[in-house]
Amino acid sequence: YDRSCQTDLSGETPFPGREEKVRASPSSGMRASPSVLQQAQRLAAVARTRSAKPEGARTVKPEDAHEPLRRTMLPGGLETPACQDPSGGQPEEERRAEELSPEERERIVTSPDFRSFFSRATLLVERTLGSQSWDTTVDWKTVGTTAASDETSQDALKYVDDYVEDKWAKGRPVTDVKFSPHQAPMFLAAYGERANAAPTDPDGCMLVWNLAMKHRPELCFQSPSSVLTAQFHRFDPTLFYGGTYAGAIVLWDSRARATPVLRTPLSGKGHAHPLQSLRQVGTQNATNLVSASTDGRICVWSLAMLNTPQETIDLKNEAKNRRELSVTSIAFPENETNVLYVGAEDGCVCQANLHGSKVGVTEMYDGHDGPVAAVDMHPHQESASQHGLDTSIALTCSFDWSVKVWMVKQYQSPVLSLDAFEDYVYDVKWHPTHPAIFASVDGEGHVDMWNLNQNVESPVVRCEPPESRRRLALNRCDWSVDGRRLAAGDSEGTIGVYAADRRVAEPRGEDFQALADRSRGFQPIPQRTRDAYGGYGAELRYSPAPRSSMTTDTTKRR
Repeated sequence: YDRSCQTDLSGETPFPGREEKVRASPSSGMRASPSVLQQAQRLAAVARTRSAKPEGARTVKPEDAHEPLRRTMLPGGLETPACQDPSGGQPEEERRAEELSPEERERIVTSPDFRSFFSRATLLVERTLGSQSWDTTVDWKTVGTTAASDETSQDALKYVDDYVEDKWAKGRPVTDVKFSPHQAPMFLAAYGERANAAPTDPDGCMLVWNLAMKHRPELCFQSPSSVLTAQFHRFDPTLFYGGTYAGAIVLWDSRARATPVLRTPLSGKGHAHPLQSLRQVGTQNATNLVSASTDGRICVWSLAMLNTPQETIDLKNEAKNRRELSVTSIAFPENETNVLYVGAEDGCVCQANLHGSKVGVTEMYDGHDGPVAAVDMHPHQESASQHGLDTSIALTCSFDWSVKVWMVKQYQSPVLSLDAFEDYVYDVKWHPTHPAIFASVDGEGHVDMWNLNQNVESPVVRCEPPESRRRLALNRCDWSVDGRRLAAGDSEGTIGVYAADRRVAEPRGEDFQALADRSRGFQPIPQRTRDAYGGYGAELRYSPAPRSSMTTDTTKRR
């Protein structure tokens, strides 16, 4: 800085010999810069004057007191403001913020611009604060322990927190859960109809959650009917699809309103029954949406035109007088667009073709004694082929309290039956990165993690519901893309999130080889036959006797 612009702390004239010149020309209106002590004295005098001023008296304007603070002497005898007074020379009473009237406050708070700004600002704050509780690099294992002791530890899958929202989700059953293929911490949840719904409550809704916020979803969408299944668009993060109880497919856009921007009409070619399953198949340039309803109808839709389906297929059970299959779940093998596997309400699993010379059911698999709740195909096609692993491994769960493992390209019967359940098993999902691990949820509220390389009779980890939460049936579950998190939704609108250990999400080559070696020894389980009393004998579970000899033994006992 130039010395003439600095504050003079000595009280002397900054330029000797110029004081007489300044005083000699009073018409110029210039004077020397006073000292800091003089400035403080003037301000104290003004303060004493204000304190002694009677109520209602005229306020003395402090321009003269502030003027020394705003002016300084420059070379050449010129005087100019050095720093502007932030008050602008206004009295203190005028500088105070005016309090808005209740009408003005209400007008500002209810304005769309303010509500949008406030919602966005608070969302960013909550997201930032909540992200600190999720450490993706955490490892609960003790450094230096052996793999044999660690793999069976309860910390391989650990409960983290619950996600629930009172206005939209509380009291509604969670009908579907899916993690985003675009953003790792994002997942959606579809909800059915609330038991004691208010007149203003929508019949169904779909919420998009962020792991950083437990009580506030990122996006809220509503539907005129209960949402039974929902999907992220695989190639556009702003679009979401839902299947409803009324049989319609709804399309939501995060850039638009909360209601669907598009809805398929009810027609003879589309669905007229509850739509249980949706899958998007294909590539970014050629993608289709495949839907299945409880009347056995499968429709193939073009995402550019949802007015009418491109193809409609009615599945029939050839083994039961061509009866319609009541579809409960569908699954596609990885990178497959034609062949799919269907779970039905009568307990059968079938293979179906969407295109080609033979359209419809091509293979039937029998092994369940109750409705099939979910079907899932092994996702590791490329990695498994390098180790000689057959990727045609399917998982099914059923209301018969069991999970079945199938090798669909080799046998028409299951190769493993996992019966460590005491209630309905509602969902089962392969781990996205580990070849031998999958998760299941049941009606008792258990979240089980299975590892076929270690145990084929019981889960390696069973997570009980937290003590602070009531034990409820878990309807759906899903793994995140990186395999580090598992979300499970219950029948009252709460979604529990679990974190998996790093060794689970980052498998080794030995894990693929171990499953390949074990799968070569799998043999189909013989189908069970009913005895003379209409039930299943304990000795007939895996090796049933011929029905003729069984009838003879029964006659002798009588």
